[in-house]
Amino acid sequence: MGAKYGQHFLVNSHAAERIVASMGLGAEDSVLEIGPGKGALTAFLLKAHYLAIVEIDPDMVALLQGRFKSFPQVNLFQADILRFDFSRLNGSISGPSSTRQPIGREDGTKKPFKVVGNLPYNLTSPILRRLSDWKGWETATLMVQKEVAERLCAAPATSAYGALTVGMGLTCQIGFVFELSEKSFSPPPKVKSAVVKLIRRASPLTSDIEGTQRVIQAAFQQRRKTILNSLSHGLGLEKGQVEIFLKGLGIDPLIRPERLPIQAFVQLNEVLSKNGIP
Repeated sequence: MGAKYGQHFLVNSHAAERIVASMGLGAEDSVLEIGPGKGALTAFLLKAHYLAIVEIDPDMVALLQGRFKSFPQVNLFQADILRFDFSRLNGSISGPSSTRQPIGREDGTKKPFKVVGNLPYNLTSPILRRLSDWKGWETATLMVQKEVAERLCAAPATSAYGALTVGMGLTCQIGFVFELSEKSFSPPPKVKSAVVKLIRRASPLTSDIEGTQRVIQAAFQQRRKTILNSLSHGLGLEKGQVEIFLKGLGIDPLIRPERLPIQAFVQLNEVLSKNGIP
């Protein structure tokens, strides 16, 4: 079961308990679990007031329904998280077993979710982008490939620092939690895994996420080139024009993109926009 979806099921109960402990889960929290598989993490999430589970595999959904149908806080959705309509989590529908809704605030809005999940390695980046776009969560504690964890948490001027680091940094602060042994999963993956915790920023570093992401992708498309060459090639601009913009921001045109802090990419997009460059 689950092989066609590239799943590696968590079987280490101690690790599952550590993951949930790192979430800081309380009795009034609403939780979204992505890809629960056989429910190794789910069993430790039942203290939450409201627990939404999104699982694509129908075999796993049947298994989870059998295990957790008696828990009123559990709401199980058979869906692809990349296409899932997050508005379904607002409590406007009744799930297969849940009789609860997320706790509301005095202003009528719902408390943001705490997200947790063991992400399929081949879908980690698109799932992270979906989470970045969705504003309904406050923290996300995720199992990912160790290499991806290192990229997410990387500092400027390191080999792991790149488009993923900068792009996710626009909306999140990210920390490394702990490493997981291959033996923690069944079947064991061929790569090492790690847990990271994302804390959503109260406000993104820019109001133009799409434009800034375009600049980031252009800059890192050929990461061994200088920032001048990368942006000129990636955005289809004359080098002289790009050099003026860079020097105006105090950026050396001859340094490589991985040496720039996140805020520099925000400033670059702002300058481009002010000069009518989409």
